[in-house]
Amino acid sequence: MIREQIAQLAAADRERKVPGARSHGYRLNPPAETAVLARAESAIGAPLPAEYREFVTTVGDGGAGPYYGVLPLATALDRLEHVFGSLLPLGRDCPLSTDVDFSELAGRPDDWNEHVARLQSDPEYAARYDDLTQTYNSEPWLDGRLPIVDYGSGDWFFLVLRGARRGTVWADCSDNGNGLYCLEVDFLSFYRRWLDDALARAAGDQSGLRYVSYDILRYGRNPRFQPI
Repeated sequence: MIREQIAQLAAADRERKVPGARSHGYRLNPPAETAVLARAESAIGAPLPAEYREFVTTVGDGGAGPYYGVLPLATALDRLEHVFGSLLPLGRDCPLSTDVDFSELAGRPDDWNEHVARLQSDPEYAARYDDLTQTYNSEPWLDGRLPIVDYGSGDWFFLVLRGARRGTVWADCSDNGNGLYCLEVDFLSFYRRWLDDALARAAGDQSGLRYVSYDILRYGRNPRFQPI
């Protein structure tokens, strides 16, 4: 069903106007190889979350998908090995349970211009953001997480593999000083929500392009995403 819808989308969006389409070209890779699955699940110490495993074994191991496309499993594993030197973090539980919003933790004012001015004039205020970025880009906050999609501008999505929120998709916006947010959906729901939106856009429906808060949460159920 998903492959047929991707073919339909590719035909409808011949000029590749849907965001990210020029990157992945609506091409899905073949299903994941057994050796790649074994490499991942050996490191995790458990099967991949069911919805994600179903996708990579029956639909395709990466390719067409949200934003710049779904990362092939081997690419995601190689990325982790490059950062950590091994896949050991995959075998540890992810401690995340709820959104980590840096603005809330740092006491950001509602007015954006005031926030920018304080970052430039108030060293203590700026240091709060630096400390949060450093904290959440180190262990244990990086444990039990698999990168799945690049959003762009340093933001990306990951799948929790171990821990209380196993199977949920999250957005990591920590490098840009924003935080980490749970989309409150599994991988297949995340993917299908993108696919439905992309098909609507390709058909000329522009309703999804209105201004919203937390646009990165568009394909989930997080209540932070809402029209402005």
